[in-house]
Amino acid sequence: MSDKKSNSNPTPAPAKVETGDIKQGTIAKFMRKRTQLVGFETGLNKHTQYAIEFLDNAIDALESWWWKTKRHPRLQDQLDPAVIAEVRAKLEEGQIDTIALSKQLERDVKAGKEIEIPQRRKETIDERITEFRKFVMPLRSLLSKREPIVVMELKEVQMPDLVSIDDEEGFKVYEFTCFDTGVGMVPNDLEKFGIYLASSKSEKLRQTRGSQGFGAPSAFSDAQNTTGKPIFTISKRFHSDTATVTNFYTTTANTKEHVGGPVNMDLPFHHGTYIRLYYLNIQYRRGYADIYAEMASLLNSHVTIIFIDPYGVVHIHPRRVSTFPEEPKYAQPHPASIRIGEFQDLLRETREPDLRSFLTKAFCRLSTNKAKTIVSNASKDLRRRHLDDLKMTTPTDTLSKTEVELLYRAFSSEDYIAPPTDTVVPVGEEIFEQTIKMAYKPDFVAAVTRKPTSGKGLSFAIEVCIAYGGEIKPASSAPMVLWRFVNRVPKLRDNSDCATWKATASVNWRNYKLQTFDNGIPRGPVMVFIHVAGAYVHVMFKGQSKQALAEDEVLLREIKLALEDAGRKFRRFITRRETARRKAKRAGILAMYADQFAQSLVTIANDGKKKPLFDAETIAGKIRDSITGFETVEDQEETETDAFGTDLIADIPLDDEEEVIEEGELE
Repeated sequence: MSDKKSNSNPTPAPAKVETGDIKQGTIAKFMRKRTQLVGFETGLNKHTQYAIEFLDNAIDALESWWWKTKRHPRLQDQLDPAVIAEVRAKLEEGQIDTIALSKQLERDVKAGKEIEIPQRRKETIDERITEFRKFVMPLRSLLSKREPIVVMELKEVQMPDLVSIDDEEGFKVYEFTCFDTGVGMVPNDLEKFGIYLASSKSEKLRQTRGSQGFGAPSAFSDAQNTTGKPIFTISKRFHSDTATVTNFYTTTANTKEHVGGPVNMDLPFHHGTYIRLYYLNIQYRRGYADIYAEMASLLNSHVTIIFIDPYGVVHIHPRRVSTFPEEPKYAQPHPASIRIGEFQDLLRETREPDLRSFLTKAFCRLSTNKAKTIVSNASKDLRRRHLDDLKMTTPTDTLSKTEVELLYRAFSSEDYIAPPTDTVVPVGEEIFEQTIKMAYKPDFVAAVTRKPTSGKGLSFAIEVCIAYGGEIKPASSAPMVLWRFVNRVPKLRDNSDCATWKATASVNWRNYKLQTFDNGIPRGPVMVFIHVAGAYVHVMFKGQSKQALAEDEVLLREIKLALEDAGRKFRRFITRRETARRKAKRAGILAMYADQFAQSLVTIANDGKKKPLFDAETIAGKIRDSITGFETVEDQEETETDAFGTDLIADIPLDDEEEVIEEGELE
């Protein structure tokens, strides 16, 4: 009976649910085909971008090791030149010009000749470990002293199965290697390394080189996209006994697929990270990655940077100081920089139980009294709408939309003390000047470090340095004069789109006796360095490639003031040099005619005397002696006016007749 009833009234089929057209992707899948957004577009700049991402990570790791370890190695004031020579000799052994080899193979293929391609090792994890042991062998003297070093090597390799030797588009395969003696990674961190948005620096703002974890993952994506080869990594934490070795791919699901390892083993280094990968690009040319390594060494003079280019040339930029920069503090949000959306997000994510704790702990420069004022003003607005007051003890998770909006209105209408400046760690004038002197041996160098100031609710400091003459040759273009740095990182692209470039062009350099290019950048045997330091820069970058800073009124003003201060020091140097030149010229003329003048004086003095009273040679000698230190009243007044007056005025316009130093005039 029940069966019949069941058959006569069948259960209706469930209604079909449409899945729709919108599908959710992953950040890895999105970025896999868009690595050009962070600088990995095909071209000469791609070679530099690989150096940028891994050199920045390596220096961050070295600084983290220094700040975390309790037992610092005893470093000499500078890296011993004998050690540098020894390491250079060992690194140069067996180096070949891979670019020349590649070009010769290409010519032979086009000529129809038989070619022999160097045999490559198998891509097993054991072979990779063997290559690593050979790689670090020339560095043993540095490793034994626990020197802070970064070594990068770039080679052009032949993979005819991937790219033909005479590829019509000119693509070549490059093997990139980076090794540092930094803090190293524990296995859990190594598992996350290379995953998009996995970063030790993404939670809070801090004066660091990176911020969100796009660099290395995008490099891995580009390497896999263009060659299909896995990434080989070795990392050893500074307090660990063994290193973790792994060979892996990153996936579009933002995970890792291991094709070898991870395995733990004892390897011949104390701590650090080693990475080897392959990528496709047009043929390497000098003036890109090598220049980046050179410039990075200037403001990171506490680290030795070694770059071996595809021509087999070993570039060593030795450590120039024995002290590391102080560890920067995390920058809490400043009330002046918070928008309503960020305020709502902070309220949703906070672990603080009530408004008192939220307002006083989530922001800097917000006292309990200020929090009471904010809550009181918000309550007044609520009473006007016939709603209940807010209290300092009101739970943060019970606020309505209206209460949040009125609370933010009261929050944003208050005046706040400027953000703290202890989040800024500048290079310092003394180290800046010392580094530039050692690198370029100029006739003149002057650095200026401005006091930290704030913008966008975050503190930052501007440092500039002007170097002139010596080994610096007259530049043929403006980018060879102006060198931009952000948190010690050189920026080589998007020059004219950057606030630092525009601030430099706005200075009237004729006031400081310098010619300029048509775009307003100084011209001649001069180099200008600008460094912007602070967590502030992370909110001021114009794009994910982090090559240019946006124009902010406070930033532009600070850069211009720093440049003008350094410019006045340069003008004093030039004025004194001109004065000395004029004095030498006058003294030379007087000395040249001293004998004739003395003879005339003696003739007049001895005229009519039976016995000569004066000797011409003696008088000439006394005249020459008196010429030493010769200075006219005009010279003295010029020097005194320049020395005591111009430091008190920001940008003194000079007369049109004022001399402007021509290129090479004072060489």
